[in-house]
Amino acid sequence: MLHGNGGASARFQLFREEVRRHQPDYDVVFPELPGFEGRPLGSLPADLWQLFLTPLQEQIADSAPETEWILYGHGIGGSLLLEWAARNWSVPARPGWKPKGVLLHGCIGASLKERWFPKLMKPLLLRRFIQRLVSWPALRPLWERKLFLTPEAIPESLRRQFFSDYARCAAFPVFFDLIDGVWYDRVQKKTGSGAFYFLWGDRERVVASKYLVYWQRDFPNSQFDIVADWDHFPMLDTPLAFYRKVTELIAQLRSPAFS
Repeated sequence: MLHGNGGASARFQLFREEVRRHQPDYDVVFPELPGFEGRPLGSLPADLWQLFLTPLQEQIADSAPETEWILYGHGIGGSLLLEWAARNWSVPARPGWKPKGVLLHGCIGASLKERWFPKLMKPLLLRRFIQRLVSWPALRPLWERKLFLTPEAIPESLRRQFFSDYARCAAFPVFFDLIDGVWYDRVQKKTGSGAFYFLWGDRERVVASKYLVYWQRDFPNSQFDIVADWDHFPMLDTPLAFYRKVTELIAQLRSPAFS
């Protein structure tokens, strides 16, 4: 499971608690990406995408060959999975490897040319300023109302951690260079005929559900699921419903009918 930009695996803490409580017949892995959760970016390679793809490739290489993988990407986590798909799911140690299924939740890409926010975030100084605003404790109540449907239902410690993760995210500004309209056109040409599973909330505000029409146009062989009363962070707003939905989709993607 891959989180979005500025985020961390803490976003899935309540989901992990549901997994421990219900003990489903699957395991969950949260790869540690450079530049997130206080980890340094290190020296930047010419191929910046590879910096973030390497931990995913290593995760696959370290698993048993018979392991079935279903990949879930939230926000730019989904964009990272699309980039990997455009590279034919390259895993140097496992030639020909492919995931069993791919869930793209509130993915960033098809609406880049229509939304004002990606254009606003072009200047590096403005990206850093926005990052500071999001992580500034005094503004936390404002951001909570904008990002969560029921902030009071989310544990205080977890809300505090959510915004603290933004402050420690060295990778935050990098993705505004990687993910733009040119990037989307490139990956769409290579992956548009693929069979992905797009997950969206009908109350989505970060990447409004009205933009789903662009994904439906560009990925005609994919499935699209719009979930009632979900915003961008259902793993925090309604963790049990999120767990049940993810578990349902994992069973669907693992079924012979989906192969």
